[in-house]
Amino acid sequence: MSIRLSYSLRARLLFFLLAAIAVGALVQGAIAYRSTLAQADDIFDSLLQRTALSLGTGDGLLRTGPTHALGAGSPVADDLIIQIWTPDGLRVFNSRSRRPLPDQIVLGFSDVRMEGITYRVYSLATPFQVIQVAQDMNVRTHMARALALRTIAPIAAAAPILMLIIWCVVSWSLRPVKRARAQVAARQPEDLSPVNVQGLPDEIQPLIQELNLLLERMRGAFAQQKQFVGDAAHELRSPLTALRLQLQALQRAGDAESRQVAEQRLVAGIDRATHLVEQLLSMARHESAAEPSPAAPVDLADVLRQALSETLPQANAKSISIDMDGAAEAWVQGHRDALVLLARNLLDNAIKHTPEGKHIRLRLEQTADKASFMIDDEGPGIAPAERERVFDRFYRAEGNTQHGSGLGLSIARAIANRHGAEIYLEDPPDGQGLRARVEFARQR
Repeated sequence: MSIRLSYSLRARLLFFLLAAIAVGALVQGAIAYRSTLAQADDIFDSLLQRTALSLGTGDGLLRTGPTHALGAGSPVADDLIIQIWTPDGLRVFNSRSRRPLPDQIVLGFSDVRMEGITYRVYSLATPFQVIQVAQDMNVRTHMARALALRTIAPIAAAAPILMLIIWCVVSWSLRPVKRARAQVAARQPEDLSPVNVQGLPDEIQPLIQELNLLLERMRGAFAQQKQFVGDAAHELRSPLTALRLQLQALQRAGDAESRQVAEQRLVAGIDRATHLVEQLLSMARHESAAEPSPAAPVDLADVLRQALSETLPQANAKSISIDMDGAAEAWVQGHRDALVLLARNLLDNAIKHTPEGKHIRLRLEQTADKASFMIDDEGPGIAPAERERVFDRFYRAEGNTQHGSGLGLSIARAIANRHGAEIYLEDPPDGQGLRARVEFARQR
């Protein structure tokens, strides 16, 4: 079982700042240690050499002894081991009898390890004697270590003060963030107004600005949803009232013929109400942000054929002929079912407004950078001033006598917008009827 540690920006800043200070102190201590050790090597090597030379210059060395030559009570003398040999290999003096140096002599500087301790040895040969002066290497390392610790000690002593200062600075810097959090926490659920970015750090402002954009989109979505619910309730009131009246008429019918007429009107009313509810559900689904599946390549030719097969019964009922020509295929990125609904709504709208016995033409086109399809009908058309308004929900153009929900074109535009497409209502080339043109960026 894993335990999730809480994420604190303040704690992380403190940790990394103190870690950087600690690393810097360690690096500084290591540099001081290496530098001091190198200097100690030079100084003590010179001392060993000068001590050996001073001992080798006096002819009364054996009488006075090395301690006299170095000076009684000298602190350096306590760190040195001195041995003197005759030319024939007889040791005549050893300052520390319990730690004799090796008999094998290497003139000049050398490192000798005895009893687990490394010594730095300088050997000097004169006509009368051989002098060895040695020093424990730990003396040098202890000196370098002590200086390195003295370098780090002030930083370690100041660490608590640095922690307090950093804590105060970070807390002071995060005060605007706490104010913004308190401002959001104090809001009512319905309050979607922008969060004030004044006084916030530059690093936090982009986050709050994106939050404000999200709130703005939510305000628009809620307003649209509220309007949609109100419009839907208004539009459903009329069909439901009509159904009630038709049911009452059916109940009052006195003979079989009147009853049959009332039943037909009731069935037609139920069909219209069902169609309205289906359109409302489609509108709500395609205006929502979620898609049931990821976009995929879709052939618009296949979309048009499917929409044509679904609307052909309505066209046949009005003896309307429908032709399809143009490109054999045109691929776009999208959702096939949604695009079929888009094409079906446009085709259904064309069938409703085309008189009986007339003609509808479908055409698919593609260029290097876009694909489009067009639906030309021979209906009364739409005045240019109203061609944009007919995409509004529940709007019916002036003079429109066809029964409908007023949602077909709104759903078509919502689907087009989700696919990055545009719908244009234009005059057809012959000037009669209406052309609905849908234009997509072509899938490469």
